[in-house]
Amino acid sequence: MRWLAAAPRALTPLALLAAALALALPSATLAARSDLLLALLVLATALGISFADLRGLRDHVREVAILSLAPLLVLGLVAWALGRPFSAPIRDGLLATGLSSSEVASVGLVALAGADATIALGAVTGSLVFAALLGPFAVGLLASGTGHADAGKLLGRFALVVIVPLAAGVAIRSHSGLAARLARLDPEREGVAAITVAVLVYAALSGTHGAHHLGSALLASALFLAVSAALAELWRRRTAPGPVAIPGALAIAMRDFAVAAALATQAFGTAAGTVPGVYGVVMLLGGSVAAAWVGRSGRAQTDQFKP
Repeated sequence: MRWLAAAPRALTPLALLAAALALALPSATLAARSDLLLALLVLATALGISFADLRGLRDHVREVAILSLAPLLVLGLVAWALGRPFSAPIRDGLLATGLSSSEVASVGLVALAGADATIALGAVTGSLVFAALLGPFAVGLLASGTGHADAGKLLGRFALVVIVPLAAGVAIRSHSGLAARLARLDPEREGVAAITVAVLVYAALSGTHGAHHLGSALLASALFLAVSAALAELWRRRTAPGPVAIPGALAIAMRDFAVAAALATQAFGTAAGTVPGVYGVVMLLGGSVAAAWVGRSGRAQTDQFKP
């Protein structure tokens, strides 16, 4: 099982490989089932979270609450505004990306950057809940009118694939008789999550229709990532050098493309999943580079003060 444990370290190459396969050999079946893949990813993530982990965030409740809700509201409106010049599938996919939660992979990248990953964990957990509850209704209010799923049905399905596996995973991890055994399997669990992320990239990009569609999706994704990264930098500068600076910045800058893909495809069809898929690849690349750079900078600064 060593290959499974090594998967998280190869997440970005896996995502790139999945993107290439989706363009060469797309799967309409997987493209239409991204919500089930999301449920697996949420469960794999939640099995690494215990109630003790969440209680450990008592000193940062305010910051975690802000990071859980504010980016979803702000970036949802940003995505709506940026999507106006694009065609309906791009516009709707971008909206779903703005209304998604913090990226699950940001927790690992925060650790790579040498910051407190528990704060990122709290932001991911809280934002998953808010995205599941508010995302479907926001889609109904802001979408271009091409959706075929009403907000009530979408809310029910999203609650099923996000909140249920999230609650189940946390409860299982918190069980005293299972916690130690699950902890020993953490590398394999994280490997399952990484592979699921790659499969979700493949599923989302399987809805691509033509090079122009893909080019528009790339442009929309890059614009959205640039704005979210700028907002993340504002957070970092405002809160530095506190412990919430780096976790908060990555939680804002990296939105969960898996949640976005499931929301987009369920509400608008597989073509709308192209933007989350393209965004996922670009975001993982950018996040990995940023986390590595922050980690090196932090170690360099620490070395300056060593005797």
